[in-house]
Amino acid sequence: MDNKRKNKVERELYKNIGNRLLIERKERHYTQEQMAEMIGVSTGFYGMIERGEKAPSIEKLVKIHEKLGLDITYLLTGNEKSEHILDYIVKCPQEKQYAFEQIVKYAMNLADFEAYNAKE
Repeated sequence: MDNKRKNKVERELYKNIGNRLLIERKERHYTQEQMAEMIGVSTGFYGMIERGEKAPSIEKLVKIHEKLGLDITYLLTGNEKSEHILDYIVKCPQEKQYAFEQIVKYAMNLADFEAYNAKE
C-alpha cells in the first residue's frame, strides 16, 4: 500500500474512532474535559482524538473500557464486541504494548484497505 493511501486509511480510521467517542460522550452527557480526565490526557489532546487527528494508545483504549465500559473492538471498528481482543490487550505486558499497538493498527489498516478495495 502506498503512503498516500495508507495515510488516507489511517485518517479515516482515526476519524471513525473519534466520532464513536464523540457519540458516546454526548449520550452520557460528559464534557470533553471530563472524558480527558477519565482517561488521563489533556483536554486538547482528547479534542484531537474526537476530531480524528490523533488516535488513543492501547493504554488509553483500556482506560476507556475500564471507565466507561465501552467495547474496544467497537471503538476500533464500529462492529460489535469481539470476544477475545480485550483479553489480549489487557494481558499484554507494558513493555510490549507499543509493539502490540502497531500490530493492531496494521491489522486495522489491512481490514480497512480490503473493505475499501471491495467497494471499488
